[in-house]
Amino acid sequence: MTKMMKYGVLFAIATLISRATGLIRDVLLAHEFGAGIEFDAYVVAISFPFLLRRAFAEGAMTSAFVPLYNEKNKSNEFASAVITTLGIVTVSLTLLIEIFPKIVPTLLSSGADRKAQDLTAMLSRISMPFIVFIFLWAVLYAIQNSYSKFFLPAVSPTLMNIGVIAGTLLSRVFDPPIVGPTLGFTVGGLLMFVSLIPGSRKVGFSYRPSFNGVEEFFKLFFPALLAMTVSEFNVLIDVNVASMLGPGSVSAMQYANRFYQLPFGVFGVAMATVVLPMMVNESDRSQVHLSESIKLSFFLTIPSMFGLMALSRRLIILVYQHGAFTHQDAIITSKVLFYYSLGLPLYSIMAVISRGFHAKKDMKTPFKATLISFVVNAVLDFLLGLTFNVSGIALATSIAGLSGMIYLIYKAKPKINLVHLSKVIGASIVMISVISLLSLSSDSRFFTVLLVLIGIFVYAIACKIFKIPEIGEILKLVRR
Repeated sequence: MTKMMKYGVLFAIATLISRATGLIRDVLLAHEFGAGIEFDAYVVAISFPFLLRRAFAEGAMTSAFVPLYNEKNKSNEFASAVITTLGIVTVSLTLLIEIFPKIVPTLLSSGADRKAQDLTAMLSRISMPFIVFIFLWAVLYAIQNSYSKFFLPAVSPTLMNIGVIAGTLLSRVFDPPIVGPTLGFTVGGLLMFVSLIPGSRKVGFSYRPSFNGVEEFFKLFFPALLAMTVSEFNVLIDVNVASMLGPGSVSAMQYANRFYQLPFGVFGVAMATVVLPMMVNESDRSQVHLSESIKLSFFLTIPSMFGLMALSRRLIILVYQHGAFTHQDAIITSKVLFYYSLGLPLYSIMAVISRGFHAKKDMKTPFKATLISFVVNAVLDFLLGLTFNVSGIALATSIAGLSGMIYLIYKAKPKINLVHLSKVIGASIVMISVISLLSLSSDSRFFTVLLVLIGIFVYAIACKIFKIPEIGEILKLVRR
């Protein structure tokens, strides 16, 4: 069994635990708030910290940090200098929003009415400290990844989900109630950071205030930050266009995207996270690791894509349709999920190849791919969003992912096993054919759960028949 398989599956299992609690979180939010003004405001208020988390902490910082941290023999001074310098930036951004909270609705929900914008501004003051905690968490996360410690860092976001769940359950205590999950979101970010402190100390890290040794880091950080910032502008455009389509559109997009993020986080992010330190630590085998990561990504994400497309309506009804979340909300959200699903393998491969370039300290090529994706998404958001409503925004996102993936494959020229890919597609088609036929026999929610389990079983059997080796290796690892 390869290291990529071992670490990738362990990371995926940890992420699955985290995403499962995230699903419970979203079920509770849907039950309590449905798809309306309060939840729209919450989505926008946490979108800004999430945008900064992905563009600033998890993305650019990690991509620049890991290669240099390993090159500098895992220097405590280097890591401390990164914490000091970028810590000042995140604290400054937090103070800016605390003083001028109207910045958030102005940027992210310009099409919303005055009441929604005022609520968003109030919630933004509560959610903004999250970026300080999540930045510190991202540094400790990257340090532990450099020592091939993947499981605990990957499972730590569960604490944020627990925070939101607790805040939602206690929401009736607050006025307005949406303050509860917003506060839980921020407290959860603090708990995520604190949870990684013991593991970081165990591998030898100790913080000492310093500004030394960050010059080379910033040479890699700023190009990576620019690429991630451009990527996150897609989120800004998506939310803005959705806010023009009427109340509940932002909520429907958010619910569908959260569901889509479950397999993407478990499979796509897993491969991208593991491949970076492995390519850095074993540079002589970097191309082998990249090819293995792409191969495993296809094996995991293609059947997930087919499954989400076939069962989108049933899954959304199963998970969200209760309480304030109506059947009409479920139908709209399921259509959005259908089109988001098309992008699952595309963005997964894009993430993996981008990290491959980052391992070589090449930040420009992923930036160009991101820029291409951004332009395609921006144009199609308006063309498809204003034509096909919120479903068009999801389709635009998937097409943008396709354009970025094609460019990166062209530049990286990774070895892609087309025979293996065709077998994976064949096994996925067998799986989807079986569950599509069976789904006609019953509309019950229990049967939806059964269909998911049947789909997994049929795919595993089809992989055995087509002699796809990954299924046997994964089963061995899970048994161990």
